[in-house]
Amino acid sequence: MSDLKHSKKEFNEAARDLFQEQVKSVLNKERLPHDLWQGQSKEMLRTAAVLFPFYWFKGEPWVLFTQRNSKLKHHSGQVSFPGGAFEIDDEHIRRTALRETEEEIGIGTHHITMLGHLDPLSSVSGFEVSPFVAFLDDDFQVVKDDVEVERVFGVPFAFFRDPKRRQKQYARTSLGKKHYYVYQYNDDVIWGLTAQIIVQLVKRLEKLS
Repeated sequence: MSDLKHSKKEFNEAARDLFQEQVKSVLNKERLPHDLWQGQSKEMLRTAAVLFPFYWFKGEPWVLFTQRNSKLKHHSGQVSFPGGAFEIDDEHIRRTALRETEEEIGIGTHHITMLGHLDPLSSVSGFEVSPFVAFLDDDFQVVKDDVEVERVFGVPFAFFRDPKRRQKQYARTSLGKKHYYVYQYNDDVIWGLTAQIIVQLVKRLEKLS
């Protein structure tokens, strides 16, 4: 029995390592533009970052999400990644993602392994948002900030990789007809910028198969 448990552990570790390498292979290798990375540009006033956090659970990768407090003024009750606006003390935009993750859900940098980043996206509120993809170690613990975060929950990444789960919807804007993506996981609706970030990574991984 002990040999069986040992073999299962080795299999899980190998599967996790393979998945991490696959994700790393499709992420942006180059650094962000120097002024953006170092936080010297005036445009940093409208720059933000989020962390796309994976963790390994039940033999497969899961994604950790937050649901914003329903009493917040902006984006109340929405499902999102931990993140927020750049602050001058961050020094660079990657640090913004790490700081916001620790502030919102209590996961420090020593529990986070950065894998790379995706292309920045523009939010409806006028921010340029840089998504950083990371893996949480097995010992991470969530300590949420109740003012900002209503709850924290996970979704198996396989759910997002199933094309049948991804809905494409359209809305009329001042710039014309635009599309957006929606995922419905149990009672949670994941849409907007969060869904766009997920789709960006899923489509990159689809090219590997």
